[in-house]
Amino acid sequence: MIKHGITPRFAEVGKIKIGGKGRATTSSNGKKFNPPVRFDHFVITTTERDQDGNFIADAAMMKLLAAHTGSDKPKEIPIRLPFDSIDLNFFTSYQMYTGNKCVCRGDGETATQYTDKGERAVKCHPDTCEYLKAGKCKVSGILSCHIPLSMEVGGLYRFRTHSWNSVSNILASLNYISEQTRGILQGLPLKLKFLKKATADHGNVPTVTIVLDGVEMMKMRELAFQEFESRVKIGFDMKALEDKAREAGVNIDTDDPEDIEAEFYAEDVTEPSPGVSADAAADKLKSQDAPPKAEAAQDKNGSLL
Repeated sequence: MIKHGITPRFAEVGKIKIGGKGRATTSSNGKKFNPPVRFDHFVITTTERDQDGNFIADAAMMKLLAAHTGSDKPKEIPIRLPFDSIDLNFFTSYQMYTGNKCVCRGDGETATQYTDKGERAVKCHPDTCEYLKAGKCKVSGILSCHIPLSMEVGGLYRFRTHSWNSVSNILASLNYISEQTRGILQGLPLKLKFLKKATADHGNVPTVTIVLDGVEMMKMRELAFQEFESRVKIGFDMKALEDKAREAGVNIDTDDPEDIEAEFYAEDVTEPSPGVSADAAADKLKSQDAPPKAEAAQDKNGSLL
């Protein structure tokens, strides 16, 4: 086999979506854009796009899922995780997009700002970041999983979310299950579940979590023990597998920045934003520890606008 020049990496065979870009429309100033839309169920897609730039629904997988759940608008998907590491299965970060570019990505302690002149490291302050408070910077989670209904091994489906509730739900669930199984997650029968959460500010909002699929806690522990015994018998080294996956960049964000900005960062935008340059956004981020006070706009008579 080739020794150098190629990095083995899992193929992304499809996406799990609860939203997308709407049909192309034209704003009042003549610019074309795709307003984001939200679904009330899961849609499994291929990696191909239609004429509006949306990923095409995987008809075969949706048929299998409908037969499994009894609904052509499924709110549950059986999944299996490829690793034990929570971070490899569900990669999370803070991200800020502007002008169809990711200009800042952080983990809550340190962040990388991407400018036209290169990258620079800065501190990440979730509690004080003005962009996070304003909804410009958002939490991001990318779940990698297998769907056993597909009977395919070697490729991954990915579910992307920028919902605080969904990221919190999934992290809490994976941490809890991992603690109950002494760290074993790979191969356990799980399912991705769509539900709605009542909020004071936004009413019922869509959210996603991970739960056990048709087994109770004791059975899950038995399955985890069987998985452990199986690994010992064949000499399987999970740590080595996960190290190789990290080296191969399994968590590299390969989604199109324009898709991400359009679907997740434009909920409140009725017309496309002209955007700002990466350098301008980065300079503003750099001074966020001491942001200037905004002055209230006034009309010619001195009244507040």
